[in-house]
Amino acid sequence: MNDINRQKTLALAAIFQAAAVAESLACKGVADKDALKTLLDSTLVFDTDNPEAIYGNAKALELGIKTLEACLMDAGSDGRQADKLRYALGMIHIEGQLSKSSSLLTRLRQRLEQTQRQLPHFDNDILAQGLVNNLAGAYVDTIGTLKFRIQVKGNEQRLKTVGMAEQIRASLLAGVRAAWLWKRLGGRRWHLLFTRGQILEELRLLIKETQQRS
Repeated sequence: MNDINRQKTLALAAIFQAAAVAESLACKGVADKDALKTLLDSTLVFDTDNPEAIYGNAKALELGIKTLEACLMDAGSDGRQADKLRYALGMIHIEGQLSKSSSLLTRLRQRLEQTQRQLPHFDNDILAQGLVNNLAGAYVDTIGTLKFRIQVKGNEQRLKTVGMAEQIRASLLAGVRAAWLWKRLGGRRWHLLFTRGQILEELRLLIKETQQRS
């Protein structure tokens, strides 16, 4: 696999991992803890464009890799993957809006750096509710001020559970961070349509890699 294509595919998979986690939290009230941790950890990694430095190996993005493959194979607007695809495209769109506002980017970076400094107070556990709340607050105060909003559908009772909305917002924040990385590496929204076959080929190589690490 070409290295830049591998990196782009990993970054794209991270967007879809965020979509899958958000959808699972909203509909089931739970999500894969390792997948969620990988996402939230990534929001506090700065000054690198290397997906493996941010997320770890492909195994850490296995959920996103499989979700991206499923979305590309089931591209219809009413298919089983429709909500995940909608969330992923929404995060890519939001990243485009966010990148146009230097003031919002600065504010977001400051909030994330503040959260990073608080990590030791929570035993470096990014899943601690206090840190999740901080990430969710950063999302609301920056991305939440943009005109475009991602409407997450799910079980109303579960969405009202204490901490659930915060986990979803923190996941979406991580997805927007992944979208920024994907674009930095040359990813564009039209690639999902016109280079679908190439992306699928790269995904299958990554799936083999994750299986070897199992």
